Amino acid sequence: MSPYCIYLTLPTYLAEWYAHQCRRVEYREHDTCPNTPPDLSNPVEPIRGSYESQVLHRSLQKQPTDIPEPRPDNATLALAIPYYPDRDPRIYNYVGPHARQEIENAILESFDISMWKELHTFRTRLTRQDEAIWSFMEKHAISCTDANWNAIAKRYQRKRNIFYVEKCRKNRTSSRTKNKNR
Repeated sequence: MSPYCIYLTLPTYLAEWYAHQCRRVEYREHDTCPNTPPDLSNPVEPIRGSYESQVLHRSLQKQPTDIPEPRPDNATLALAIPYYPDRDPRIYNYVGPHARQEIENAILESFDISMWKELHTFRTRLTRQDEAIWSFMEKHAISCTDANWNAIAKRYQRKRNIFYVEKCRKNRTSSRTKNKNR
């Protein structure tokens, strides 16, 4: 793993989720996978070929000054810069603030996709939404706190509302075309 890192400021649940995702791939050939919260002294390496890794690769540049930026006080995740054939981390180890925000947004998009795939299948009468969210948090090594649960529940609620509005619009549009054809 590279000794060069970038530090991201993510919500706690998102940092824990992403660290666990990276560790799952790193420990895929082991019998166990650590479930510890992310530690800034123990960086995680992005999954090779993932969208986040591609955004990082595209964003890497040479340090603009001789003295690297200090670690932010509110950083929640240390992301190790992997070796890319055309971007050696010894030379290309700087990511600007806008690129850092783009990487954080890529991680958030990946989280939303994962959350949607797992939580939107619970729509049976046997499973309650709150139990499904707690289970999702447990499975992905997110600290089971009320603050994390509320944040995930709110993100899911927003995504679900967008889904149903788009579905309703689609149904209205298709019913209009059916009525015109009669």
